[in-house]
Amino acid sequence: MCFISFFLIIKILSENLMVDLDYNKTFSCPKCGEIGNIYLVKVAGSKVIVKQRCPVHGGRAFKVPLKDKDKYIHLIQNAVFRCYKCGQEAEQSYMRETAPWTLVKTSCPTHGAITTQKIWGSIYNEISNKGDVTQQSAQPQPSQIETMPVEDNKFCPNCGAELVDEGRFCGECGSKLN
Repeated sequence: MCFISFFLIIKILSENLMVDLDYNKTFSCPKCGEIGNIYLVKVAGSKVIVKQRCPVHGGRAFKVPLKDKDKYIHLIQNAVFRCYKCGQEAEQSYMRETAPWTLVKTSCPTHGAITTQKIWGSIYNEISNKGDVTQQSAQPQPSQIETMPVEDNKFCPNCGAELVDEGRFCGECGSKLN
């Protein structure tokens, strides 16, 4: 009983110590320190799941606490609007909301690489409205962004995977579709 209590106390202490985590380091490639392109942001309970791709070392996934979102939301904004090949700032060309996701397409002005990111809708709303507040260059305003037609593609409401046929279940996560 004492053994279990000891590990419970250690777990609680470690969770409380994570509040002062350096998120600049968390959102940088652990091998080279570059901030790559974030291509997926998903809220899952009390955590935010982030999938990021370094132009040199490839992709990785990590989780950060949702309660600390204000400490790292600017890092998400900075990395979502980047080219996955070179890491340069990319221009947003398309945006489509398919609850709970916002699908964003960006293109690199240097070599034209087009990236599609799946960003949780509430997170996208925050990062697309922070252009006035942060030191980042201004992102296109919603009136300047071409919205993708809804009937072109369908996406799973649970995982955001593109649905290729008219099945009753998602081929990616198995969720029942309407």
